[in-house]
Amino acid sequence: MLFIALIPLLLVQIPPLVDYPNHMARVYILADGGQHPFLRQYYDIHWDLLPNLAVDLLLPSLLTVMSVETAGKLFLGFTLTFLAVGTMALHRALHTRWSPWPLLAFFFLYNSVFLWGFLNYVFGLGLALLSCALWITLRDRSARLVTPLFSVIAVVLFFIHLFAFGVFALVVLSYEGASWWSHRKAGGRFTETSLGMALPTIVLPLILLSLSPTFRITPADYPFWLRGLPPPPAVTFLPLNVKLEAFKGTFRTEHQTLDRVTAVLLVCLVGAGLVRRRCSIRPSMYVPLAATLGAALTMPASIGTTAVVDVRMPVVVVLLAIASSDWPDWRRRWFVPVVCVFSLLFVMRMGVITDGWLESDRHYRQFTAALDQLPEGTRLLSAIKLASYDSNSPRDSRIPETRPLVNLSCWSIIRRSTFVSNLFTTPGQQPVQLTPAMRSMLTVEEFLAQGAPIPWDRFRTQYDYVIVRRTQTLRPPVPSDFVPVTQGEEFALYRLPAHQP
Repeated sequence: MLFIALIPLLLVQIPPLVDYPNHMARVYILADGGQHPFLRQYYDIHWDLLPNLAVDLLLPSLLTVMSVETAGKLFLGFTLTFLAVGTMALHRALHTRWSPWPLLAFFFLYNSVFLWGFLNYVFGLGLALLSCALWITLRDRSARLVTPLFSVIAVVLFFIHLFAFGVFALVVLSYEGASWWSHRKAGGRFTETSLGMALPTIVLPLILLSLSPTFRITPADYPFWLRGLPPPPAVTFLPLNVKLEAFKGTFRTEHQTLDRVTAVLLVCLVGAGLVRRRCSIRPSMYVPLAATLGAALTMPASIGTTAVVDVRMPVVVVLLAIASSDWPDWRRRWFVPVVCVFSLLFVMRMGVITDGWLESDRHYRQFTAALDQLPEGTRLLSAIKLASYDSNSPRDSRIPETRPLVNLSCWSIIRRSTFVSNLFTTPGQQPVQLTPAMRSMLTVEEFLAQGAPIPWDRFRTQYDYVIVRRTQTLRPPVPSDFVPVTQGEEFALYRLPAHQP
């Protein structure tokens, strides 16, 4: 099943994940280390206590022995592996037996958070599940072993991604809190429970968080899509139906009928198990499941300048529910048919995903061929909007979209050492920032966010080329004197006339 799940990664050049090209471009800049004259002119490397550094710490060193494409897909392969293995390991730790039941996790690997390209978080989530499994396995050992070990693990998860640490802390503390409460009602003492070992493990990450610049950025440090707008509120919330859509996004493909069949079969399987009292949830996981579900339903849509926050927790709830439940009494007369049906369903779903990724790869190859025509070190304005994005939330029941192009321009940094207008360079969030000379560069996103017309004339003095999506309407459209360079089925590349080739 893992091999089948990895087939889409093996067959494409650039996986169609929204933020993936942006992350890989940043990895390339970090691996260069300020050696290339154009990259040094455009981008500064600034390390800090950032709780969002998985790809930034792990991948740059790999570029000395492999291409950025190979390193990126290797990271994604480990990400999917950790999600599946983490769920299976947690199930094993809870039920003290191996079972085919947690293989259901494979149906939820290509979830909306993964498709958004939130690489650090999804990678960290798999490690958080493995860490929870290790905690449950070792919780009865000596505090001299458990507390230092998991303090280190918690710090590692913090630097991988803040949400990964949050998931680990929420599950472990709610698990031990429920255990302590039961022990207390039975007349036991606090020192006799594992909660006393769990609480110190979160101290170091909380200290690091208090020192981190992540939540202390000023309006001058806002990401490009917020520039020119009033300071964002500390938190914003969207309607409950958006959260329900996020739960659907844990297993959605572009084939809606197949998704409905999958949902019906999964519900029937679990429902039959509950009715026949064959399937059950580990009682010790009631509180952790309630805690993660509550977090998913109350999570804000944005926290400060961090958007699309509320789509991240549903997959945690689903994978935790799979790990917490079990169907121990398997009978051969129905077990084999059920396995055959769900195996066929999984293969069909992966076939649909693979077909979609291959089609995206065809369009992406057109796009990268156009980027290869850019002069080295040129300045590229990306005027491509995210097709299915509306004020931080997905719409049209598509999470996030079939063939995301919004960040693909960043691949020109890897191929042509360019300056690209929409590279993630927010202080307090990424270790790559713009050099002082480039911080005044305008972006299309800031005018779109304000609902203001795009001032094409102002871009003439700052950029050499602009790339647009042909199916999107820009206001006003690209000026008639912009010189067409090349185009694909979904994009067009222009040279700004103020600059000669």
